[in-house]
Amino acid sequence: MKTQIKIEAVGDNVDQMLRFFSAMTNDLVPGLGDVTFGTNNGKPKPSYWVARITGVHPVFKYEREFIKGKKDYSQANRKGSRGVFVYYLVESGNVYEVKRSSKRRYFCIVDEEGNIQEVNKEYVDQWINDHLAYLPY
Repeated sequence: MKTQIKIEAVGDNVDQMLRFFSAMTNDLVPGLGDVTFGTNNGKPKPSYWVARITGVHPVFKYEREFIKGKKDYSQANRKGSRGVFVYYLVESGNVYEVKRSSKRRYFCIVDEEGNIQEVNKEYVDQWINDHLAYLPY
């Protein structure tokens, strides 16, 4: 069963504005925009994401495959600071880690009816032992 996780991308406009002003400043004085506004190699670092757990990792505990979300601006305010939602497609048979904000992070699964259920780390560890025979680490 497949379903979606919906996360509001609060402050989504800030990253876009910083990239715009950095590029504009770099056009005038090469490198100045990167120094002034910072650079993240063109990849935004959102405070929200969804990742499928694929195994164990020696440093980060879990190996993750980050899922690309689809943004919906239909409910956005004029600035784009609120009302921008990101939808992630998830399906049963997997365990996901969700980061909704800097303060809200959790693991979840999709049950057979398509409902999202929050699970704890012990469940994730047991799921890895039961479902993933080969672990690279």
